[in-house]
Amino acid sequence: MIAKLITNIILIISLALVQVAFISGLTGWLNNLNLLLVVLLFILGFANLDLALAWALGLGLALELFSFLPFGAYLASLALTVVAANFLLDYFFTNRSLYSFLALTGLATAIYELIIYAMVFILAEISPGEFSPSGDFLAASFKQIGLNLLGTLLIFYIIHFLLRNFKPVFLVKNKS
Repeated sequence: MIAKLITNIILIISLALVQVAFISGLTGWLNNLNLLLVVLLFILGFANLDLALAWALGLGLALELFSFLPFGAYLASLALTVVAANFLLDYFFTNRSLYSFLALTGLATAIYELIIYAMVFILAEISPGEFSPSGDFLAASFKQIGLNLLGTLLIFYIIHFLLRNFKPVFLVKNKS
């Protein structure tokens, strides 16, 4: 139990450092990749809501250290996104295929972006001038959705190659 907890903490810190130190430093539009969200969705798909929420809270705390947003913005947005993705996974997506994960990633990224920008907008109303969302919200959101979809595709095929648990197939109705 303790070894599992320590392993999760080390993995959370490592993932947060990769996101903040490496991915955020990439040039051009490649820094829009949100690897944290993609990994959280796979944890939600592989494990359960409890582990995904624990990871979301750990990753949120790690991101808060490097953020200029008030404390709790990343915590709340990641946790709410995981809860919304769990709802979508339970009630709308019935299988764990590639297409389900791609749709879930696109929707979860849009939900995450809306939550984080809503918090920034609310905080801009409270203290004007300190926080202002960028004018190209839609362009940045579409870039992030596209990169997250590519990241999901890559991770899905790596997991499929290693474990053979997921199948990238459509559900076909039998004509009998």
